[in-house]
Amino acid sequence: MRVAVLGAGLQGACVAFELARAGVSVDLYDRHSQPVSGASLRNEGKVHLGYVYAADRSRLTARLMVEGALSFAPLLRRWLGPELDRLPASEPFNYVVHRDSLVGVEEMEAHFARCQGFAIDELAGSEPDYFGQDPRRAPERMSRVEAERCYDPRAMLAAYRTSEVAVDPSVLARLIRAGLAREPLIRLRLGTEVRAVSPDDDGAVVHAVRLAQESAERYDHVVNALWTGRLAVDSTAGVAPERPWLHRMRYNVRIPQPVTGVPATTIVVGPFGDAVSYGEGGVYLSWYPVGRRGVSAALSPPAWPSTLDDADSARLRSAIGAGLGSAIRGVAELPPGLLAAGVVQGGVVFAHGEGDIDDPDSALHERHTIGATSFGRYHSVDTGKLTTAPLFAHRLGATILATP
Repeated sequence: MRVAVLGAGLQGACVAFELARAGVSVDLYDRHSQPVSGASLRNEGKVHLGYVYAADRSRLTARLMVEGALSFAPLLRRWLGPELDRLPASEPFNYVVHRDSLVGVEEMEAHFARCQGFAIDELAGSEPDYFGQDPRRAPERMSRVEAERCYDPRAMLAAYRTSEVAVDPSVLARLIRAGLAREPLIRLRLGTEVRAVSPDDDGAVVHAVRLAQESAERYDHVVNALWTGRLAVDSTAGVAPERPWLHRMRYNVRIPQPVTGVPATTIVVGPFGDAVSYGEGGVYLSWYPVGRRGVSAALSPPAWPSTLDDADSARLRSAIGAGLGSAIRGVAELPPGLLAAGVVQGGVVFAHGEGDIDDPDSALHERHTIGATSFGRYHSVDTGKLTTAPLFAHRLGATILATP
């Protein structure tokens, strides 16, 4: 069996690993010069335990995120082996309920309890493999005195210690690239742009361009794990989206050196932000109201730049620092030179829904109707979040291997 996987981000790489492990030959296509170079690289790396999805009152998103989080390390370890132990995790997150949150304190605490219950049910008595933390532990509310040491009371209703962590996406990218290079059944087709897929009953043909040379290759199965280009390639295969969608371009700041005094923090629920410390790997800072710089409902979004010029970068660093600093004391107290050393980077966020995350009724708060959808031997994967990529790869691998 030969399978083409389109997109060598985390999702595509995980699908390739899962199939190669079963003895399947995989061609892994990507337009970049190396794998894991797009949105998979330029994010906070959070391995979600469902906490941030309190605005989805069905709790289906939280349940899916817990399932993804608890399979994340075990599946990556199966593909990468002991190399996974080199992947650094952040300190556990504090969650801060903002005074302008879409969700109140009581509802947030009830949501925390549901997430804890999902983790207990998912583990079913087994020990978790979650980067040294125990997701069965309930989030713990900080005392007012303790919370105000870290957070400005003018912005905060309550703060909680949790067991949720992030992994350093730059290190994860290096481990994935090394794992792909070691796998003889995976052939990298880098610097190659996929233009179309033509499915039929026996497989599909991938039409691509590399260095102005066109190619058309037939495969037994094709997996579309592209990110910004997925919907456009789906359309060439006769697959149309059934729901509205948005591409949003979001920029963040990565300070590439250790920073003390900035606790790992997620501010909920609404258009707020995160601070993540990776220890020696530095700090990630995001503030949605200024970091979100573009929105598109086109099949293919505009070619938003992943980096900005010096003047725009300086303005964005200052605005993100001020936004996060309005809530997190450690960010407000960062030396100007340290913040100025931060690298501004951007990535596209794709999700089904309309409006924005300050709208409590927006479907952007829901990420449970995601994953792989199969159309015969053509499969399209809506990853949704980094957390769920290994889980969806495992599920899709089983589907492909079971096809007669």
